[in-house]
Amino acid sequence: MKKRASLGKQKLLAVTLIMLLSMIIGYSYSVHAKSEGIETFGVNHDGYLEMNGEVLYMLVEGERVKATLNGLIEKGDKDQELLMESDLDDKGGVIASIFSFLKPYKAKAAAPKIEYKGAISFRGSVVGDFRVDGEQAFCFQHSKASPPTGSKYKEPTLYDNARVQRALYYGWGGDENIFKDKNEGIVTTSLILDRLYSGGDSGKNLPKYDKLWDLVVNGENLDRGMNFSNKDLSVSVKGNKQVSQTTTFKTSEKNYTHIKVPVGITIVNESTGKKITDGTMKVYGGQKLHLEAPLDRALNYSTGNLKSGLKTFQPMITKPQGGSYQVLGFFKVYRDPNNTTSFKVKFEKRQKNINVQHIDKYSGDLLEKESFRRNIGSTYSFGPKTSIAKGKETFIPVDQKKKTGTLGNKDVTIKFYYNLERSVTVNYYDNRTGEKIKESKKYKKVRGEKYSEKHPSIKSGEYTFRYVRTDGDKESGTVGSKNITINYYYDKPLAKVGFEKLQIFTAQWEKGLPVKVFLSKELNYKSSLKDMADKKITVGLYRGSTKVTSKTYTAKELPKKIDMKIPAKYLKVNDQALYTVKFTDFSKNDFKIDFAKSSLSTDGYAASEKKIKANAGKDKKLSYKGVVMTEKTPLMGKVFYEQLSIPISQIPRKKTGYGFERKVNLHYENEIGGKVAPAFDFEVPTNMVDSYLTYKKSGNRSLVEMEETKHRSEMKGETSVYDITYELPHINVERHTGHLFDDEQVKKKDKRITYDLVDGGRKFYSPIWSYIGKYGMKLKSQPIGVNLVMVDVQQQLELYAHMYAHMDSETKEYDEVLLKPVYADDPFPNGLPEGWTKEDMEWIKEDN
Repeated sequence: MKKRASLGKQKLLAVTLIMLLSMIIGYSYSVHAKSEGIETFGVNHDGYLEMNGEVLYMLVEGERVKATLNGLIEKGDKDQELLMESDLDDKGGVIASIFSFLKPYKAKAAAPKIEYKGAISFRGSVVGDFRVDGEQAFCFQHSKASPPTGSKYKEPTLYDNARVQRALYYGWGGDENIFKDKNEGIVTTSLILDRLYSGGDSGKNLPKYDKLWDLVVNGENLDRGMNFSNKDLSVSVKGNKQVSQTTTFKTSEKNYTHIKVPVGITIVNESTGKKITDGTMKVYGGQKLHLEAPLDRALNYSTGNLKSGLKTFQPMITKPQGGSYQVLGFFKVYRDPNNTTSFKVKFEKRQKNINVQHIDKYSGDLLEKESFRRNIGSTYSFGPKTSIAKGKETFIPVDQKKKTGTLGNKDVTIKFYYNLERSVTVNYYDNRTGEKIKESKKYKKVRGEKYSEKHPSIKSGEYTFRYVRTDGDKESGTVGSKNITINYYYDKPLAKVGFEKLQIFTAQWEKGLPVKVFLSKELNYKSSLKDMADKKITVGLYRGSTKVTSKTYTAKELPKKIDMKIPAKYLKVNDQALYTVKFTDFSKNDFKIDFAKSSLSTDGYAASEKKIKANAGKDKKLSYKGVVMTEKTPLMGKVFYEQLSIPISQIPRKKTGYGFERKVNLHYENEIGGKVAPAFDFEVPTNMVDSYLTYKKSGNRSLVEMEETKHRSEMKGETSVYDITYELPHINVERHTGHLFDDEQVKKKDKRITYDLVDGGRKFYSPIWSYIGKYGMKLKSQPIGVNLVMVDVQQQLELYAHMYAHMDSETKEYDEVLLKPVYADDPFPNGLPEGWTKEDMEWIKEDN
């Protein structure tokens, strides 16, 4: 029963809490829609209770867990307090801070009192109206939520920012407030402070925004710090009175202080001309003043601590202790008791003069003199000046001994002697440009002293400058009446050059071998320098010790890539020789060349122009490999090749009148990407060619031009790869007669075509009535590739039998067709065929 009663209390508390939640959540939602930052309490997206963005914690069996509505009703301990995460201590306990509407709030030490007076709007811009410890305050971060009254904030701290100081000074509530309307003043001032602190950019359309911003940027300096330019004023005698040095009151022009002087002392305001004796003067910032006293007045005068006449305007900011509320700022206006300054003046009685003379030792000329009035009986001590400037000349004391004594009844004259000081300047120039390459060496000497100089070694990166010459004064001697100037001149090479790569390409000797030379070039001077266009260097190519070609350039013109050619007069077919490229005809002072890059050597090859022979009866493959280019760098050398291969097969034995195919399957590779497009011919005896075909003839041989039927090429890296197939031309065979015609003859409708044509394929046909035997034939090519090699493959056609057997045939058992008349005595009972004669018929009869 007791447990149920406790549960009833928890439910009642929960119901009450839910009612509060429904009221607060609804209220907070409506204010957040206007972004006014009023304190919120509700359920977050994860279902947990939170206040001002912080999750609340409840007690369940004495342990703190995140609070939910259902959890609070069903599991929560009774009579518990919900706490924010920031209110939990390390041991899971609590501190005094809890909800203001559940338990009285206990402020932490030094935390400010934050009051939110509500939202203020002006022309569409809305800001919060705040008080910090009762002072007008402004939001510095409009991107964050406004803190509600009673929010936890840290102790205010100084914010030393001159622009923020002027924004508060000229803004709403400041001493020089430019606004009459409160809403306009608070809104505009708050948005300007947000821009200064957070980079905000809203409110620029407000009427006085630009005016306030201009005052923020260009307004007067509000620093109330005070000082005097000279705080210990010396006194000298002018006429019949003692006059102190002038000092300037260093502070804002609007700031002021009051200076009181005693009997017999006069304060003079040099800026206004006003004088006050035995009284008090009001002095403003920037004004100059001095004090005066009679010659017989002795006084150690001090102003004492002078206070600022104006208040100090100090910006303060306070930051939230938790959550994501805005930083607030306000003015702390007060009279700083520590903001003081002072100066002092010592007046002495004067009765006799002390004259101090500064004299040139060599000429006796008086350089400077000083006079002092001192009390009789007082002691004095004077020393020479560190230096004396006389026009453009400077004099140095002979020694630093002081002269002391006691002033008697007579004036005293003290003399100090000086030597003329001379400067010794040593300059270091680039001889090519006249520009300094090193800071000048400067030091002082006096007349009569010795000096000595010598050109030093100067480095610049990897270079040591070359000493060239000197001018100006002598390098050593005795200082006279003039300053000494010594100029040293150096230079370094115009450029650093070297060979990076040498390439020699294979070509027909008569055309010369192409050469590519790649160089590195680093200029040490601008290309506009005259020496760059005058100084030259030659790039020469040598075969052994013989120069075969060269090119000369200025330092400016020298390219990074040079194309050259080895002339034909140094070459022959299939020539191979070592070639070297090197620099000549240059000055080492003008060009720096690394030893490793001073020359490059590699072999050069003229095209081999070989005829590659093979015999189909013995060889299965024809191949060739030749150099197409050689390459040399300072680190390595490389040879690039071309290679070709052709499978070889013998012509099968045939009977007369039958055709056979011939294919050339060429595989070609070139490691520098060269192209190939060779031509192949099939050479046969002319008596083996059908009379209707028109092949090229050479004596008793005929050339059948083969045709490219397949072509495939690709690049594998830098290597070009070709696979090309060549075949015999297509042939058409005429029925009944066996005559052969090529496609071109068919296309042009050759008049000799009488009967239908049969596709003869890409074959070569021997004549039907050829003799039995072996016939020599060849596969030949035009020059192939870079090395212009020619292919010559010996082949043999063996005719071992006839297509038609005849009476003289020795191969009747192998001959293809045997023709016999049906009626031997009268083979043509219907008359002779067209074109036949009686003699022909008698021949048939005789054979039978």
